[in-house]
Amino acid sequence: MKKHSGRLLLTFFFLSLSMTVLSCGKIKHKGHQVLNNSKDAVTEQIDQVFPTYNAHDADTKHNKDRFKEHLQIELTGDVKDLYTYGDFMGIDYAVLMSFSCDQATIDRIVKKNGLQLSTEDDRCGISYPGMFNWWKQDTIDKLIPYKAGEEDEYWQYLWYNPKTRQAFYEEFSM
Repeated sequence: MKKHSGRLLLTFFFLSLSMTVLSCGKIKHKGHQVLNNSKDAVTEQIDQVFPTYNAHDADTKHNKDRFKEHLQIELTGDVKDLYTYGDFMGIDYAVLMSFSCDQATIDRIVKKNGLQLSTEDDRCGISYPGMFNWWKQDTIDKLIPYKAGEEDEYWQYLWYNPKTRQAFYEEFSM
């Protein structure tokens, strides 16, 4: 009888050990799911308070969100190579974007934001030469921008080269 009791105890021990190990794997997997979902929720909340701009990676989710937020139009398939930068330190702010697109997208941006083609004597926003390889100041200086804004409040500039399909957007406050 003792022999069977030992085997029975040993069987129960290995059975409970196996169930514990399997349960821990399921618990671990479920824990990772909950943790990942929590990170996503926290990231979304942080992005609403402190928006993320990706100046070194093109076409990220955050860059697409910033495009929609600042230009107030839906992103279409022709918008490519989208880079964004935001500086909100101090009392003023600056936002830069570079992207390629069709003329139709530029027309929608101009219409939605009330931009007007600038005159020769008021062509320039703030200069950012050499700050990013995608912000081509030499090219921008040769283009006539669309512009909107209020003195002592904010300004929007949009430059577009129809030959290269390259657009540059700048928004800032003073």
